[in-house]
Amino acid sequence: MTAFAWHREALERLMGRRSRLPHALLVTGRAGIGKVAFARELARSLLCESPIDLLACGECPSCHWFGQSNHPDYREIVPEAAEEGDAEAGEADGGKEQGKKSLVIKIDQVRAIRDFVALTTHRAGHRAIVLHPAEALQPAAANALLKTLEEPPPATIIVLVSDRPARLLATIRSRCERVQLRAPARREALEWLAAEGAVEPEASLALAGGAPLLAAGLAAPEEREWRRKVVAELSRPDGAHPIAFATGLDRATLERTIFVMQTWVHDLVRIKVAGEPRHHVESSAALRAKARRARLERLLALDRELLEARRLAAHPLNARLAGEHLMMAYNRATLG
Repeated sequence: MTAFAWHREALERLMGRRSRLPHALLVTGRAGIGKVAFARELARSLLCESPIDLLACGECPSCHWFGQSNHPDYREIVPEAAEEGDAEAGEADGGKEQGKKSLVIKIDQVRAIRDFVALTTHRAGHRAIVLHPAEALQPAAANALLKTLEEPPPATIIVLVSDRPARLLATIRSRCERVQLRAPARREALEWLAAEGAVEPEASLALAGGAPLLAAGLAAPEEREWRRKVVAELSRPDGAHPIAFATGLDRATLERTIFVMQTWVHDLVRIKVAGEPRHHVESSAALRAKARRARLERLLALDRELLEARRLAAHPLNARLAGEHLMMAYNRATLG
């Protein structure tokens, strides 16, 4: 995957410093805007042997190896659970096999970096390592990475990608040059979604907070159908029916439910403070009706509870009971 058009300028600025790049970069920005693709394209351009206008040519031996995912001077470090999917999409596979895979980056994976950088580069050029999401580093792995950053190997660049850089060790952040990526303008994002064949792109982009990759996933038919079900439950004038709704919930549908609830509660808070809904614009009437009875302090408390529930949803738990609990908490916040 190459970097997206809205990040080309940032990529060109970095590659204009090709011979003076720092040994470590921290690429940040909201989830779903293409940070991982940016990091990969940065690595590909750095390893390219015949760059065109500063970026990878796509034709040299290095670019061919990179395209086949077997470049000898490139490594990508991700949690086991993300090895077969797009980590930036933010959606975990709810299957049993996926559940057995690690959700963190382990110390052995970081130690392998030290072995990798100890070797001579295959093409006598640069070596590149992309690690994402950096906030998934186990504490021991983070400390091991810090040792590598403190003693940077020659001709090597390490690119960390993170949605939540505040969760990284301050000492790791201080040893990286930060690259803050932006989301595309709404029009640019909608044009990209249309080219991708997304259905109802405006609604999906609003729900995603302007993040086009996240919006593309939310535009999938099964996602739209589940979202309608959750929104219908949250819109009930007499309150959600926790037991009936939670029947049959599994880990994957619980995570998707929490996401919809978070965006719905954010809209309720925006309305309470004299704002307009941002995510569920098509449900403005239902949101305003619920906001009239909702208490702001309880909505804020519910938002904190949903944030914690989303953090824990990736770990084994009783999804049905968790769903019941969150819907009951929602009723307490919105029924006055």
